[in-house]
Amino acid sequence: MSLVDDLKRQILLDGIEGAELEKIAGMVDTFKVSKGDPIFRENEQTRGMYMINLGEVEITKKLPIDLKTKMLITMRNMQNCCQIRKTPFGWRQLFASLIEGQYFGELSVIEGKKKHGADADAVTDCEFYLLSPDKFAIIEATSPETILKMLKTIARVSSKNLRYLDRQLLKLLIGI
Repeated sequence: MSLVDDLKRQILLDGIEGAELEKIAGMVDTFKVSKGDPIFRENEQTRGMYMINLGEVEITKKLPIDLKTKMLITMRNMQNCCQIRKTPFGWRQLFASLIEGQYFGELSVIEGKKKHGADADAVTDCEFYLLSPDKFAIIEATSPETILKMLKTIARVSSKNLRYLDRQLLKLLIGI
């Protein structure tokens, strides 16, 4: 399968075709990460927006834990509203489990974030397409229609994620 064909399967690039998609194909970097290895760690320098071509990724954040917090975690886990678990690297909260076609790291290109706010780990062997902030800026300057399509997708996915978090918060607060 060609790079352009792979990019057609990316949620982020929904509705982008032809020359627009070929232009993006010329701007992304491809790289692989083995199962269990980190993609990035919290506070590391951002590299851009990641599109998952193959594999599964977890986005987690380390939590400082004391006895009171452990009790709260137990209650939350019993209500099945948050995934907080103990790992060899400490207590972690799972924010997202992502699969082929999904993306992450969009704040580095939209907000210009320079440091990651969480960890990303390869749950399986993974292959990614990385769109750097510089390349995103080039597309923005030369193809505003393409960026508009990408931003609409980001807004749609963010809205869906926000509704999910709202339901989780209600579940936590009132147990529904």
